[in-house]
Amino acid sequence: MSLRLTRRIAMGTENIRNIGIVGAGTIGASWATFFATKGFKVKMFDVSETILTEAHRKAKENLDSLVGYGLIEQTDSDKFKENISQVKDLGGLTDGVEYIQESTLESYDVKKPLYAELDELTDPSVILASSSSGLLMTQIQQAAKHPERCLIAHPFNPPHLIPLVELVPGERTDPAIVDDVKVFFEKLDKVPVVLKKEAQGHIANRLAAALWREAIDIVLQGVATVEDVDKALYAGPGIRWALMGQHLIYHLGGGTGGYGYFIDHIGKAFGSYWKEMATWSEISDESRDMLVKGVEESIGDKTIEELSKWRDNKIVDLLKVIYE
Repeated sequence: MSLRLTRRIAMGTENIRNIGIVGAGTIGASWATFFATKGFKVKMFDVSETILTEAHRKAKENLDSLVGYGLIEQTDSDKFKENISQVKDLGGLTDGVEYIQESTLESYDVKKPLYAELDELTDPSVILASSSSGLLMTQIQQAAKHPERCLIAHPFNPPHLIPLVELVPGERTDPAIVDDVKVFFEKLDKVPVVLKKEAQGHIANRLAAALWREAIDIVLQGVATVEDVDKALYAGPGIRWALMGQHLIYHLGGGTGGYGYFIDHIGKAFGSYWKEMATWSEISDESRDMLVKGVEESIGDKTIEELSKWRDNKIVDLLKVIYE
């Protein structure tokens, strides 16, 4: 790739005014909400007209919820709603956009042909970012003639509230693109993290997968109920996790000796924990049923919609305190 093209692409985020959202499920609708609140014109597309229509409605509903949270004014919500539109095909979506956030099914069979088509329909300066929660961009970008502008930009659900974005380049992604997209999201008040090399599940989902397996195993071993395992997380380490990561937590746990003291002394005891921890890699049907029953007992008659609204309200409360 020429230096000239590298520079043109690397400076591209400064000129982004129009965003394309491909894949209009829960994540796509939330992304649309987020970008609309930042003043971008957002076009949404999905192969399912029903899903697209519902996502457009949901994106606007999200904006109304932001008013209820006290994060934006009603006049802002009305203005932002005008920023979101839906189109009927990829040609309409790609026309005039400078950045595309793809949020389709988590499948190479879906994403690779899509990237081939997006690559043909867009100028090489247009950034193609995937919301994939675990696939490798090296595999996806094989379908593109201009793979240097393709990368993973994985959000945490819901993207219009939670600040994390994991940026994962593929083997043929231009490093200048990664740097530029990082700055782009920082200016939008996101918290981007950059992977130095690809890993399935990226960072956050790998950590979540390790924790989830142990949370399941504690239940399966009869140590505690589903409800108490969750309580042990949200009422203890979860409070600290809202402020800092595990490395810094244990650095503080080492007192004046810091992380080194913690590893050399307190950390030694963790060896006996790790020896007993689960190593299985599949949830059996019997275990699934036990876990589902445990969650149902924990939440009672609360619906998914009720729990989601409660979750989002609490997230906003935390964001107001932590991120001002």
